[in-house]
Amino acid sequence: MPVTPLRTERLLLRAWEDSDADAVLDIYSREDVYRWLGNPPTPCPDLDAARARIARWNALSTSAREGLWAVETPGISGISPQPCGTALLVPLTTSSGEKSDTREIGWHFHPDAWGFGIATESARALIGQARANGLGEVHAVVYPDNVRSLAVCDRLGMTRLGVTDQWYGVELVDHVLAL
Repeated sequence: MPVTPLRTERLLLRAWEDSDADAVLDIYSREDVYRWLGNPPTPCPDLDAARARIARWNALSTSAREGLWAVETPGISGISPQPCGTALLVPLTTSSGEKSDTREIGWHFHPDAWGFGIATESARALIGQARANGLGEVHAVVYPDNVRSLAVCDRLGMTRLGVTDQWYGVELVDHVLAL
């Protein structure tokens, strides 16, 4: 089931489409993006892998309210590629590989989209989505050296819980926001 499109003042969050494979490859083949994702961090090597990621992301969208959204910037000119990144609201995966009842918000953006407040704005849209759907809290988990994402968590008003290896089998800084 595709995610429900969301609009903010400057952004469109929508389902990823097969035609977005070039953008996925451009974003997720960059070391300054993928180094903060996964265990171990792994680049997207080619268009076939980009298409496979889109299919996997859309399969994770088990309801119209949770999943991975492609983020476009119709209210900001000059940012390429379009879509320029991903915003997500998904169950956190434990270090043993099980899906938990804890919901994670997250963001991954092309470096050309950094510094425009897009991660914060898209995360706020997903926080609103989570609140409207009755979630009591959301978490964000961030590599300890990822200062940009740590700053986004601070801007969102999240409480830093500290470093943990509870999620994804790697040490991450866990943040929570009560809704």
